[in-house]
Amino acid sequence: MNVNLKNSLLATMCSSALFLTACGGDGGDFTYTKSDVAAYGVDADVSVLAGKHEILTYKMQSVLKTDIDATTLVFIPKGTAPAGGWPVVVWAHGTTGAADKCAPSNNPLDGGEKDLVKELLSRGYAVVAPDYEGLGNTKVAHPYLNLSSAAVSILGALDAANKKYGNLSKNWSVVGWSQGGHAALAAAEFHSALPTYNYKGAVAIAPASYLAPTLENGMDYALGLAQSGPQGLTEAVPIAATLYTYAAIVSSGIKAGNTAFNYNQAFLNDKTSIASQAESLCSPELARIFAGDIQSTLAGNGGDYSKYQALQPKFLDDADIKKYLAENTPAKVKLDKPVVIFQGTADTTVPYLITQQLESYMLSQKTDVRLITKVNETHGTSFSNNIAEISDEVDELMN
Repeated sequence: MNVNLKNSLLATMCSSALFLTACGGDGGDFTYTKSDVAAYGVDADVSVLAGKHEILTYKMQSVLKTDIDATTLVFIPKGTAPAGGWPVVVWAHGTTGAADKCAPSNNPLDGGEKDLVKELLSRGYAVVAPDYEGLGNTKVAHPYLNLSSAAVSILGALDAANKKYGNLSKNWSVVGWSQGGHAALAAAEFHSALPTYNYKGAVAIAPASYLAPTLENGMDYALGLAQSGPQGLTEAVPIAATLYTYAAIVSSGIKAGNTAFNYNQAFLNDKTSIASQAESLCSPELARIFAGDIQSTLAGNGGDYSKYQALQPKFLDDADIKKYLAENTPAKVKLDKPVVIFQGTADTTVPYLITQQLESYMLSQKTDVRLITKVNETHGTSFSNNIAEISDEVDELMN
């Protein structure tokens, strides 16, 4: 990311009262109202470990430069905090969608996220898990994969939780998966906006990075599968539907900061009615609609997958899209703390080749980065099957 964009992010953060301390102001306390903390329901597996499990509302500045409410989950271990407070791990979640109902704080804690929270709590870490800008706030759009927005969401949640609870350490690290891997790298780039905190490093699991080649690689892979025979065609449809869903959510993310953007800059006119539902549906719902649309086309053309088209032929040449993708590529500068990347070789959402390119570029920038390859792991299992090892890497960073 260029210096001007970095300065812009710092200016954005410094314009909020939340970051007066970080930016050299008088550091007055963040003002909370009675409604700023709400209970977040968890099952007995989590409550036995968590002394607090709450939704905290804090202030951040949006990509449209307005002050907005943002939300984060906070989990604090049971018992007495160690001297200096509970060390903090920020959890940056993967893609859920752009609609408010998709916010983690609006949904139960389950799956790999639940397993990770339990593991971190059991190791003595507090967990701060932001929804990100726009998720958890019905009045604000979600700028999906916007690097500066993700950084402000994470740093704001960390600072707000530290000020609110009083028993949290200034020592922290960040773990993120997929969209959250991208967000973790954003926080790694801009952590110095909170200079009184002691940032330790990041674990990024299958992080979104080079979006244009990711989409092209995935679409080529789906086409090859579809042309390999009936079984391949069956496997290709959900892969393609997922990629179109991500393209739609990226489009909604561009529109969040550039309200003049239209979905037909990315999608064919007869597909914009599907793509625009990214603003109201969660990603699994939207993927099912795209899959149904692909199946309908196949049923009408004798199963010729190559005839299905949803995106504009040269959408990557669109000025708004090109600018957004270029500005929001993570780790374009040297990151000053260690980064550990987990990546599965069977990932069809963030292909292994893409993450290898990311690692190579980070090494060229002299970033201390280590890629942990998970053979035959998918986008999901590279996270869910490796909770203990991911947590071990957190221990290494924090200690």
